[in-house]
Amino acid sequence: GLLGGVVQPEEFDFFHEMVVQEERVRLFCPGWEDGMEGGNAISIPVIMKYGTDWMKKEILPPLLMGEKVSCLAITEAYAGSDVAGIRATAVKDAAGENYVVNGTKKWITSGAYSDWFVTAVRTGGKAHGGISMLLVPKSDQVTTSAIKTKYSSAAGTVFVMYEDAIVPKSYLFGEEGKGFQIIMSNFNHERWMICVTNMARARKCTEEVFKWAMQRKIFGTKLVEQAVIR
Repeated sequence: GLLGGVVQPEEFDFFHEMVVQEERVRLFCPGWEDGMEGGNAISIPVIMKYGTDWMKKEILPPLLMGEKVSCLAITEAYAGSDVAGIRATAVKDAAGENYVVNGTKKWITSGAYSDWFVTAVRTGGKAHGGISMLLVPKSDQVTTSAIKTKYSSAAGTVFVMYEDAIVPKSYLFGEEGKGFQIIMSNFNHERWMICVTNMARARKCTEEVFKWAMQRKIFGTKLVEQAVIR
């Protein structure tokens, strides 16, 4: 069982994850937090929900055990919120057995440490109908370079370049051309997680403010008793 047997894996739900996320952010070290599990937290759900049986048997266990790392590679320099505008491509080879992936991704959390890149690619025409999702393994054709962020380099945020990366067709999530739906579905969990952590941080800040205001004395009285603070 998880947490010393308190929670069985099949019982683990959003409530339990909320507790985990709230406790995690009490550290107030977002760079370290994201470096430890940021990429996994937003990419593993895609494998769990849309991955094939072999992915769940071979890829998931080492990710969940912390032996391997995965990241979610959606954003590009010219396609952030406009996911339907991504330009990275995946074209099948002459034999039709592999995809050849080319393009770039930017601001990818945990990418510096990742063994697997859950990647949005364009396999068809324009807009959302031409997008697919692939599980791309790290290779010499998948390179990363660090991006300096304002909060911490520990998050492993990178620019990713795919140069004729060979990906077997069995590494496709769901159906070709249905990647946009997978991305939007996964964003629901990701955005929920962000809301939970931001609210937890706000509560912690409020808690610390109250504790300090009740301890600190100024002009002969506690800070919390000053009109400007009240």
